[in-house]
Amino acid sequence: MRATLQDVAKKVGLSTTTVSLVLNNKPNRISEATKEKILAAARELNYRPNHIAVSMVTKETKTIGLILPDISNLYFSELARVIEDECNKHGYNVLYGNTHDSVKRDFEYLNIFLDRNVDAIIMSLSNSFGLEDQKQFSRILANTNVPIIMVDRTLDTQGIVSVVLDHKQGGYLATKHLLSLGHRRIGCVSGPANVPSAIQRLEGYKQALLEEQIPFDPDWVYTGDFRVESGSRALPYLLGQNVSAIFACNDMMALGIYRESRLYNLRIPNDLSLVGFDDIFLSDFLDPPLTTVAQPIADIGKECVKQAMLALNNEATDGGTFVFKPVLKVRGSCRPYQNN
Repeated sequence: MRATLQDVAKKVGLSTTTVSLVLNNKPNRISEATKEKILAAARELNYRPNHIAVSMVTKETKTIGLILPDISNLYFSELARVIEDECNKHGYNVLYGNTHDSVKRDFEYLNIFLDRNVDAIIMSLSNSFGLEDQKQFSRILANTNVPIIMVDRTLDTQGIVSVVLDHKQGGYLATKHLLSLGHRRIGCVSGPANVPSAIQRLEGYKQALLEEQIPFDPDWVYTGDFRVESGSRALPYLLGQNVSAIFACNDMMALGIYRESRLYNLRIPNDLSLVGFDDIFLSDFLDPPLTTVAQPIADIGKECVKQAMLALNNEATDGGTFVFKPVLKVRGSCRPYQNN
C-alpha cells in the first residue's frame, strides 16, 4: 500500500504540516536534524508525493507542454533540449508532443495538454497551418487561461507571445557572403512556400541579389521541405541551372546536398560553394565544415521559458514578438568563384 504524508508524520511523531514543508521543499525554520529525520523516514517508507492531490490544492501541475513539428530536425531537437533544461531550473517538467508536421496533431496535442492541466504551452506550428486553422486556434485561446508561447512562428492573435529569428536578415547574410566571393549564379533551396520563416529567408536571398543588380530568376530556386531528402533532390536540379553556389535554407537540406554531391563526384567547396542555415551541431563536423547562418538557439529557448514564467507569475505583457538576430558562421564550405 502506498505510503502517505500522514504515515511519515506518524513515524517521526510530527505534524503533517511540518512534514509537508520539508518534503515539498517549502521555506521553513525547521532544524537540519529534524529535516534529516523526516527525509530518512520518507525514504524508509518509500514515500512518493501525490502530484495530482498537490496540483488540486496549488492549481499547478509544474508541467510545461512543448509541441514541435519535427523532432528529427536537429534544430528542433536542440531547441527542445534547451527548453527542457530551462524548465527544469524553474522546477517544471516538460511534456513533449511531436506533430510530424501535421495540423491535425497540432490541435490534438494542444487539447491533450490543456486537458492535462499543463501550466503553460510552448509550441511551433506545423508548416501547413493556415488561416482557418488560426481561427480555430483563436477560439481555443479565448477559452483558456493557459499561457501559450510561439517559437519560430508568429500568429496574428491577441495575447500570443512569439519568439522568432530575423529570418530575412539570415537569408541576406548567407547570399551576401556568396556574392562577396564572386559568385553570381547562386541557387537557393527554399523551405515550404507557405511557411513564414522560409518566405523570409527567400526574401533575404532576393534582396542580396537585387543589391548587386542581379535579376531574380525563379529557375534558380528549388522548393524544399526542410528535410534532408529535399536537399538531395535539389542538387541535380540546380546543377542543371549551372549554378556555382547554393544557399540551402536550413542545414538539414544542406546535409542532403553533401550526401548527393558524392554521387556526382563533386567536391565542396572546390566544385560547389554551399551555405546552410541554423548552425545545428553537425555543421561543424562535416567535411568540410559547413558555413551557415547561426540561430542563437540557446537564447531563443531561454526566452521562451522566460516568457512562460513571466506569464505564470502574471508579469507578462499582452502578447508581442521577440526577435533575435542571426550571425554568419564562416567555415570551409565556400571558396572564391573561379571560371573554369
